[in-house]
Amino acid sequence: MEKYDLTYATIDSLSEGVGSSQVTPLISRLSKAGLKINLISFEKTRVEEELKDSFKGMGVDWSPQVFGNSGILGGLLRMNHLRRIISDTNLIHARSDIPAVSGILSNEAPVLWDVRSLWGDQKSLIQNTNTKINPTLYRPLEVLASKRSSAMSTLTNAVVAKLEERNRILPKLRIVVPTAVDLEMYKFDKNIPTQVRALFSGTYNNFYDLNLSSLFIAELRKLVSCEVHWARPVESPISKLDVGEGNVFSASRKEMPALISNSSFGVSVCKMDAGPSLTASMPTKIGEFLATGRPMVVNAGLGDMDAFISEAKIGVILDGSQENLRKGASELMEIITDPDTPKRCRGIAEKYFNMDVGADKYLKLYSQILEV
Repeated sequence: MEKYDLTYATIDSLSEGVGSSQVTPLISRLSKAGLKINLISFEKTRVEEELKDSFKGMGVDWSPQVFGNSGILGGLLRMNHLRRIISDTNLIHARSDIPAVSGILSNEAPVLWDVRSLWGDQKSLIQNTNTKINPTLYRPLEVLASKRSSAMSTLTNAVVAKLEERNRILPKLRIVVPTAVDLEMYKFDKNIPTQVRALFSGTYNNFYDLNLSSLFIAELRKLVSCEVHWARPVESPISKLDVGEGNVFSASRKEMPALISNSSFGVSVCKMDAGPSLTASMPTKIGEFLATGRPMVVNAGLGDMDAFISEAKIGVILDGSQENLRKGASELMEIITDPDTPKRCRGIAEKYFNMDVGADKYLKLYSQILEV
């Protein structure tokens, strides 16, 4: 059988969440560039025929695997299974640590380590508080990936220094590809609704600071009547956020562009004591709101957002102090009533969160890896 040009390996399910919003659109663009792709994912639910047909129509050989159990044992089993099924390929694009180590141990091809939010650190934070595991237990995966991968990509510039600090050896070939957004799907809308409306979108877990989010909403409501909505994914393990939401509803990925367009701003406030993983994070929701033309409320130190907001006034940054909450609420009101805000948000999305630009970066990096 002819070798695949690329094996793209992820433990994320393509039927939900980031798999649906990030992996599928990227694979579509890579296949259009002429790559012969074997896509491997681990699915938590039954795979719909429509999704199978979609990849088949792209010319992509999709090999969905059963996700299996959660926890360390489940992760090790997935890692070993993935190691055994990777074959006949010129290059492995490994999304996060487990696929990277699987690719390395397969000895099949050079590996691109696609770093995702310092996976081990973030994993330990979002686990149930009764079963939290010390992040150092995950570190051997990162160390092996850092030593033996041929290249790496990160979501942010800010995390590179952390990776250099933690690992003696890192790949010399490196790129930064933030959370990428399909700008055709998330169309620009220049009109922010006159009714102030906060939209919490997607999954919120222990990585997010819902208490600080709630305090900010309360402060904003001292200035203006503000509706709070949560577009909750079906797979969310919780049914309420307690941030003052008056409307909670399930929403599919296809429905999100219209919902964001009908909002005034988005909220992605993470815990500032989350440690190094904070520098590596760039939640998908941020790129989607900015692409639509809507500003964001975020916490200090979240990925490269401090730099983006400094470059263009596209949101407010919370640091947890009462004075900052008051100032942030006032600043947000100025931002959402400024007619130029949507254009600034879209500009940042086009510059940093563009799925087409991200795909081009990966294609260039693939060529560099294979030339070495």
